[in-house]
Amino acid sequence: MGFTRFLGVCSPFEAEVWSILNGFLILLNKGYRRAIILTDNLEVAQILTDLDLEDSGITMLRRTQRIMRAEGMWKIKHIPRIRNLVVDRLAKLSLSWKSSLQVLNEAP
Repeated sequence: MGFTRFLGVCSPFEAEVWSILNGFLILLNKGYRRAIILTDNLEVAQILTDLDLEDSGITMLRRTQRIMRAEGMWKIKHIPRIRNLVVDRLAKLSLSWKSSLQVLNEAP
């Protein structure tokens, strides 16, 4: 499964947190309560792995942290960008489609 969402202008950090939050919401909606989330953004991986950190002032990061604490068993793992080609393809799709949210049954 994969998804795309057009975010407009935001930082790479914000885009990554948005994608993880959207991924959690899609998984929860489909009844999943466990997943391994792969991210090529080391800063995001570190912040979300350390759930003992005080809540962030960034709303979407705070919401993502709450879901991770309360809604199941989630693992965040950092992977090098070169090994995250599916995400790059999905990002390019979202730029061309510019739709709010597209869920795909199979990732490209």
